[in-house]
Amino acid sequence: MTDCSDQIINCRGRAILRDFIISCTGGDAPIEKFDSLTKLYCEVNSIINISALKNADDIYVKHYLDSIVPYKHFFGECCDVGCGGGFPCLPLAIITGLNFTGVESVGKKLLLIKRCASELGIKNIRSEYARAEELAKLHRSYDTVCARAVADTDKVLSYCAPLAKNGGQVILYKTPRDTAASSAVCKKLKVELCDTIDYVLPQTDISRRLFIYKKSV
Repeated sequence: MTDCSDQIINCRGRAILRDFIISCTGGDAPIEKFDSLTKLYCEVNSIINISALKNADDIYVKHYLDSIVPYKHFFGECCDVGCGGGFPCLPLAIITGLNFTGVESVGKKLLLIKRCASELGIKNIRSEYARAEELAKLHRSYDTVCARAVADTDKVLSYCAPLAKNGGQVILYKTPRDTAASSAVCKKLKVELCDTIDYVLPQTDISRRLFIYKKSV
């Protein structure tokens, strides 16, 4: 199969992402950063297989677009729990300019984040080779904690909530089939569901659901 970096120029997924970026920012300057990310992604993925997505259209839509559509809900210092190869934290760092920490317990998956920081000049992202529970014991805390495609809602919320500052938030990327965390889990973790957002990724038929929880002050 042709390397995904060779598919960029005529990639429909790239055009969709570019349209979304223009609609949000009024310009398309960040698309070149995503192009550079794609080339590096292909190189790293061929070595350590950080993701099953190898087609350029899938990368631009199912990794990048999927990551950044909820970007307006993020604020402050951010943490991505179970970030894998860097999604959603890498695309969000590019589009928002906020500081992101990607947390992943499989160390080799963090190679893409490390190389993006050093080779692409994405200075507002860093990585932690650790489990969320370990960071919580070290009293690490963030304004926004997120997770994408990680475990069921109750379980992933139990990973994320301890890392959120009081008054901070947890954002969970889920599918329309997923349900919110149980009231018992929310009470235990001292969080409250403040919004459930259903949406479709622009110019696709891919449906998503976002749960946004606020942590008690």
